[in-house]
Amino acid sequence: METLSRREELRSVKIGTTTHAGLWLDKYLEKQVEGGGGNAKKPHFEAVAKSLLSPAYATFFERWQQSLEEIGVITRKAQAQGRLVIGLGGEGVLETSITLHRTYGVPYIPGSALKGLAARYARTRLEKQDWGLHSEAYKTLFGDTGEAGYITFFDALYIPGSVKQDRPLALDVITVHHPEYYRGEKVPPADWDSPTPIPYISATGSYLIALYGAPDWVEAAFDILDHALSEEGIGAKTSSGYGRLVFERSVIQQTTVPREIETYDVLRRRLLDAPPPPGRFRGTLVQAKGSFGFINPGKGGRQEFVHESQIRSGKPLREGQVVEYRIGNYQGKSQAQDVEILLEPEP
Repeated sequence: METLSRREELRSVKIGTTTHAGLWLDKYLEKQVEGGGGNAKKPHFEAVAKSLLSPAYATFFERWQQSLEEIGVITRKAQAQGRLVIGLGGEGVLETSITLHRTYGVPYIPGSALKGLAARYARTRLEKQDWGLHSEAYKTLFGDTGEAGYITFFDALYIPGSVKQDRPLALDVITVHHPEYYRGEKVPPADWDSPTPIPYISATGSYLIALYGAPDWVEAAFDILDHALSEEGIGAKTSSGYGRLVFERSVIQQTTVPREIETYDVLRRRLLDAPPPPGRFRGTLVQAKGSFGFINPGKGGRQEFVHESQIRSGKPLREGQVVEYRIGNYQGKSQAQDVEILLEPEP
């Protein structure tokens, strides 16, 4: 009896509507090109990006959310303002990785990542507000080596139906512009180098963030997370604007957070005042006319032209949107590029 190799067997296997995305990524790479060239992995990632969620996941999510509420866990929805990628450098058979639910293959944000982000933001950005590393408030909420903190951070699961066609995974790319230079061949970087695209999978959508503990401390934790997620982001590539999430306004209004924190103007001012990642800028969209508009920089200066083709999420341009961008050049003229929408204007 003839025995076929594993890859020969896999050629007849096609991804389906109930295929586990994590299993497909790890086990079903059809072929590999020597040296990793030729974008051999791109079709593999494309198949995952086009896959649909298992119908069983929505049932599981509803049961999981109900279980949390029954034990007194407080939950809030947070919407990704663009792309996010958790676990990009994790161990795996591919050059890149992503954190997916072990059973259902959907993206999620580990509770440990949320706690780590909130703790780091508190001790580095809120030290003057008595949240320093050795403060009583910090140790009470987050704990230390001697005892656990008051708050339990649960994994934040993807909310079914929060993206079009329920496809939270998307094809993304890291472009290495100067491979010879990075290999130490003493070739100086130059604009005429041929880039080497490295495909990977990122995620989008809304996530249910769940915290458990004394109500006042839960509110404090959510307030810190609100700032940290919108200003700094979570996961990999945050310096490029990835990983930004904003709590949905309809949910924020049900909390005991002071009313002034809920308004569009306060959120806009907070985003514009926060320092953007290196090489990027923030501003407010004005004079939106169909497919183009202009951005008023948050720190003042010349307006920048923007075209809808530069919007990461594909959403239409609307006056009042708070955006983050880098400044590029098109046909000899300055324009905003690689634009991420951080905040939508009020209806």
